[in-house]
Amino acid sequence: MDKISTCRAAYLIPFIDVLRDIGAPVTRDLEQAKLPAMVEETPEEFVSNVLIDDYLAKSERREDIDDLGWLWAEQFSASIFSAELLAALQHLPTVKLRLDRFACLSKLEDSDVSIGIVESNGSAEVFCDIPPITGLNGLHISEWTQVTALIETIRSITGDNWSPDEVRFKSDFRVCNAAREANPDTRFRTRSAHTSIIMPSSVLAASQLTYGTAPVPVLNIPETLDGMENLKRLIRPYLREGAPKMSAFAEMMQVSPRSLQRKLQQAGTSFSDLIEIARFEMATEILAMSDMPLIDVAMMLGFENQSNFGRSFRRIAGISPGKYRREVIGQERAG
Repeated sequence: MDKISTCRAAYLIPFIDVLRDIGAPVTRDLEQAKLPAMVEETPEEFVSNVLIDDYLAKSERREDIDDLGWLWAEQFSASIFSAELLAALQHLPTVKLRLDRFACLSKLEDSDVSIGIVESNGSAEVFCDIPPITGLNGLHISEWTQVTALIETIRSITGDNWSPDEVRFKSDFRVCNAAREANPDTRFRTRSAHTSIIMPSSVLAASQLTYGTAPVPVLNIPETLDGMENLKRLIRPYLREGAPKMSAFAEMMQVSPRSLQRKLQQAGTSFSDLIEIARFEMATEILAMSDMPLIDVAMMLGFENQSNFGRSFRRIAGISPGKYRREVIGQERAG
């Protein structure tokens, strides 16, 4: 049997809201499109991408809508994402880590989407592609959902005012004036190789630390010791001695190491991930507050050498500690 391309019904519901607001016969049109007429009551179920795109393209033409995809993007919010995806993203400190995790978990949202990052000459292209379907209309509408999901993931750290330098669409269509007016600092290109956004590579290293929005976790021991933020905070004092052992923290929590490992897996992370993120957060604090040589920063965080420190930092931030100090911290100081 051929694979069926699907996405969560939650992505269709905002389109239905737009169409209902302008008086379109939504229930009748859904039935004619062979989509579930009661789809708004089942946002977590999966529906056919082919049927959705065809339904939206016909609705856009019939209702004489300039750009239905943009109308969807205007009212998008992260609440559309699945609870599993939101839980997996919320504890990750940098844009790069959130995009990487989104790429790994994208099948929670859409069966066919492919997300990745390509860096070149100080710029990063973050793409969100789906395989082309010959003869299918409405792809330009769904492309708005792809780029908007990427932008929202980045804005979860940078804030709502952030915009990419460029938005690219594979489809050949006219981006409406309303979209251009709402994004005066963003260029729009169609007929591109990828559905993607373009931004400076330094944005990948942006974090809740540099944007000052990271909540300070409250340490209520032992009641909330199993919270990810609290566990990460408890790890920090041990880092100068090297990577701490999970067994010691399992003992603090009065659970077995296997049980702690299972809790971390359920939260979409691992003990080694928490160590690496805790080290990264401490590193960014040191880099922002002092001109300490990088080798000393590495030693302070329990790394064996500066090279290991650099590799770990780059995995999270997408750039080296030195470049982070020059570009990200430098921009913050200048601002």
